[in-house]
Amino acid sequence: MSGSLSGKFQGAAGAFFGFSALYLFIYYGFGAFSPLITQYYKSIHLTGTQIGMISAVAPVVSIVAQPMWGMICDRFQIRRRVLVGTLLASGAVGLLFTTASAYAFVFLLYILLSFFQSAIIPISDSLALHYCNKHRIQFGDIRMWGAVGFALAAFLTGLLVEKWGPSVLFYSYCIALIAAILFLLRVPEEAAESSPYRSGIFKGMGQLLRLPRFLLFLFASFCVFGVVNANNIWFSLYYQAIGGTVAGVGLAFLLFAGSEAPFMKLAGFFVRRWGLETTLLLAAVFSALRWFWYSSAPGTAAVLALFFIQGMSVGFYLATAAQFVRENTPASLQVTALAVFFSVGSGLGTMLCNMLAGWIQDHFSTLAIYFFFGSMTTLGIIPLLLIRFGPWKRVEQADAADVTQ
Repeated sequence: MSGSLSGKFQGAAGAFFGFSALYLFIYYGFGAFSPLITQYYKSIHLTGTQIGMISAVAPVVSIVAQPMWGMICDRFQIRRRVLVGTLLASGAVGLLFTTASAYAFVFLLYILLSFFQSAIIPISDSLALHYCNKHRIQFGDIRMWGAVGFALAAFLTGLLVEKWGPSVLFYSYCIALIAAILFLLRVPEEAAESSPYRSGIFKGMGQLLRLPRFLLFLFASFCVFGVVNANNIWFSLYYQAIGGTVAGVGLAFLLFAGSEAPFMKLAGFFVRRWGLETTLLLAAVFSALRWFWYSSAPGTAAVLALFFIQGMSVGFYLATAAQFVRENTPASLQVTALAVFFSVGSGLGTMLCNMLAGWIQDHFSTLAIYFFFGSMTTLGIIPLLLIRFGPWKRVEQADAADVTQ
């Protein structure tokens, strides 16, 4: 008996370690790529308009690709195999950027990269959420390692880029995703609840879009999450506009993303004390205040000194958003629901924010971009208020049950 219990404990501990390392290396890859990609664009002499077009195409691809990946996983129950394939393909495409210098080739590569990247986060979140729910673990305890990986990558890759040039970021990206695959092998793939829509997966998506709380949260994430993703593209230009250096961008992302980890750890405490809805609402309010403050040109010292605002806003939101989706949608459509959530926030929301930010940059200033970010986030607070205090403030257990019947 003791041997059996010991084996179960080791298995659970190994799975927790596997999930933590998986998030660490996935987000290390993203942290090496996203904050520094504009330096690569500059090195091959792309114009601002070309950079804006590339930044906008990735969200467009994810709008179609993320629900598709989600429905494939829900239909065939092959989440881990799809995740292995997309991690490998994404890393391989990343290496191809080292051979690209023409705008058209870079544009096509980014479309292909976005197609594979769009599967990674929804599927890994689905696997981790299922594990956390089964073993009564807070999702934030695993997700915080993604913040650690992103922070380390932004800083370390920034130093490498300064020494060896922008191409090094693609090697860092590829190596990190390969490492993620190795740890993914320690992650169990337990079958999700059987879906009644295996022969009609679009019907399942239609049922999701008839859940008012889910729809309200999609609109909130369109505004809040879209701005968070767009900031990763525009912060480098903003930081230099207020007197910072390129080297300082890596330090800023180290502090910002690093602050997310402890707040993701604390997210579980706030959720237990105040609930998911209130925690998400507070995160959105902190985000709006942060962007408005940035628009006042506070200076690089103040921005770095108050780095923990990112943890209070982005850390809380990222740690609880996926949990909200899980608790407010049918278990049989978990990957599809997460994919729709990410395609709206990371897809449509990011696309709109990047396009409008580019227009604002050309016609006004970088500071005006952050006033727009604050206004956009404030708009996203409205549906969160309706979720928390409006007629849909309680979880729709009945509606979710109807979907699964």
